[in-house]
Amino acid sequence: MRVIDQENWPRRQHFGIFRGFDHPHISLSVQVDITDLWEKRDRLHASPTTGLVYVLTKAANRVPELRQRIRGEQVVEHDVIHPLIPVLSRDDRFSPCPLSYDDCFRSFAADTEERIAKAKERVSLDGWVYDKNGHLKRDDLLSITVLPWLSFTAFSLTRPWEDSIPLLAYGKVLGDGSRDHLPVSIDFHHGLVDGLHIARLVEFTEEEAKELARSL
Repeated sequence: MRVIDQENWPRRQHFGIFRGFDHPHISLSVQVDITDLWEKRDRLHASPTTGLVYVLTKAANRVPELRQRIRGEQVVEHDVIHPLIPVLSRDDRFSPCPLSYDDCFRSFAADTEERIAKAKERVSLDGWVYDKNGHLKRDDLLSITVLPWLSFTAFSLTRPWEDSIPLLAYGKVLGDGSRDHLPVSIDFHHGLVDGLHIARLVEFTEEEAKELARSL
């Protein structure tokens, strides 16, 4: 992790302007082409959720702006960010499940499947990124909401206003017989991230989905 030198930061003026807004966050929803991976999802030896969370997180780690966080008057940039997902219990309640990102899919998948199994057995909000007062406990995360039952064209995500963790949500994969698309909603702090960076996230996610599919 490094602390950004704001005096010599090219984004200094943009950061100062957008941070002062009452609503500094932007949300948008996109369709991500995951055809190659979706056709081979049975070869993952893990759940589709694990595969999709992996490619989204790997792509996000390739965008420096998505690894940056606001800490008081500082801005820091993490070397690596890790996914945080909700896991559904048998009584339809969810538990936040922090995962540990690993560039190696097999290692990531093995650890993730174990963490998900444990989260299903114990419903708790202890793993949540905020404490009971709404303050961040850690910020090296990429929050990914998983909604495999619904597709969507727009999505609203809740957060404290000072939070700069990117929030993602993805829904039910839609296929038209030739291509498969994942609806993804992205909410980000405009002081750190622009639409260009989200376009890169989408591009990299499609690249990583193809790369994972080639490895299966």
